[in-house]
Amino acid sequence: MSSTTHKNVILVGGAGDLGKYILTALLADSSFNVTVLTRIDSKSTFPSNAKVVKVDYKDKNEIKKALTGQDVVVSAAGGSAMSEKLDLTLIEASVEAGVKWYIPSEFTADTNHPRFSSLPFIGAKLEAIELLKKNQSRIAHTLISTGGFLDWGFDNGFLGFDVSNHAVTLYDEGKNYISGTTLPSIGKAVVAIIHHPELTLNKRIYIADAVFTQQQALALFEKYSGTKWTVKRITTEDALKQGADYFAKGDIMKGVQAYIMSAIYCQQGASDFRGKTSNDALGVKTVSLEQAVKEAVERSKADATH
Repeated sequence: MSSTTHKNVILVGGAGDLGKYILTALLADSSFNVTVLTRIDSKSTFPSNAKVVKVDYKDKNEIKKALTGQDVVVSAAGGSAMSEKLDLTLIEASVEAGVKWYIPSEFTADTNHPRFSSLPFIGAKLEAIELLKKNQSRIAHTLISTGGFLDWGFDNGFLGFDVSNHAVTLYDEGKNYISGTTLPSIGKAVVAIIHHPELTLNKRIYIADAVFTQQQALALFEKYSGTKWTVKRITTEDALKQGADYFAKGDIMKGVQAYIMSAIYCQQGASDFRGKTSNDALGVKTVSLEQAVKEAVERSKADATH
């Protein structure tokens, strides 16, 4: 297991969709002293066994003070923090504070993949990676590619499946492979990565519960919902154009979704991690696609009865 050199861990974005699960996994491991760094005006509440430090995210000196004495910084900062380039400020403050290891807010497809790195909103992530590589002699890093969030993505239709209405948008006929990971699995993977610096320092690590095609997922959705689904089809090239149109109109959220779908569902998929995953090496158990689909259908039915 890990040496005591990575005992003090500070998490940024601990109240977000993903951050909550990373925080739960860190707190469940008694070998860590866990701190949550949050905005000065945050109304979020956190478990009593997490130390909470509130800072002005625009004040690098304040952040540096909060990071002093920390061994590992994990950033799960979400969309608004990305547009403010918070990771860049955090990395600079981490270097100055003598932090040993920085895990940036990647947690998506492979940002190094040409189909993904060319998307217009990925710039902040790429800048963060460049800054980490530039400072590699002073601070270690680990980049974590997770593919889509399986549970979150199925629940809110982000991956093209509308569970409550039994409808799906198939990209390129739904025949190309993508990877997906549930939020609890990502939390466990972050803990395992910190415990295995010999496998993970200064590397990109691929994590996935399931690698699958939309057609495979659709067959399971029809099985567990007990009904035939309505199918709409679109090419990933058209999805790419849609993303640009949405961006031009200022509809950023729809644009981001269309752009991401065009990159992960195309034939050179930025989220196809077949043969690349480190789950086994890190001892992170996987959730099967079948289980993820079954649970998504159950959650949808429960929501419909409330």
